[in-house]
Amino acid sequence: MRAGYLYVLVHPSDPSLYKIGVTVLRPEKRLTQHNNHYEKHAGRIVKETGQKWELKTYIAVADPYWAERAFWGVTHFPDIPYLGGIEVQRMDWQLVQRGLDAAKHAGVRPGPLRKPSVRNSDWMLKQLEGSGITMIGRYSGLVRGMEFQCEKGHVFKESPGDVANRKSCPCCVDWNWQSGPKKGLRASLR
Repeated sequence: MRAGYLYVLVHPSDPSLYKIGVTVLRPEKRLTQHNNHYEKHAGRIVKETGQKWELKTYIAVADPYWAERAFWGVTHFPDIPYLGGIEVQRMDWQLVQRGLDAAKHAGVRPGPLRKPSVRNSDWMLKQLEGSGITMIGRYSGLVRGMEFQCEKGHVFKESPGDVANRKSCPCCVDWNWQSGPKKGLRASLR
């Protein structure tokens, strides 16, 4: 996530016509783009009227898309179907100001409370600590079967995820498979 800006453009042909947008560029650069891209909605207005958008104001925000969501959330526009993501609307300035205030206080979108765990070979070794099981083969993920050896010398091929979860040897302890290709097999016959 990059910090950026929420900006408000106004069109000289109609002082209540505003373009609301977000950018990680300088707002002045984004203004130039809107005034020159005639295939976009804001650019078509420039082409039709012969007048360019003007930068009314902008605010720096930590999370531009979250700020934009907060802006539109205090207006009635999210309730109108079929706007198709067009951010050009006729509004009174009080409504725009209410949106700007909401965007200023939006902060950043809630994210994961903790860092997702990494399940690599180091993680697998930690899972096996104290179980008496060692990895023989090369670790290549939780699902792909690999060879293990228990402290009694049994060599078996299982998915690392199953071994990490059960922390036992399927030859020493019956894993009691209820379905799949190992259903009904005794552990010692696998």
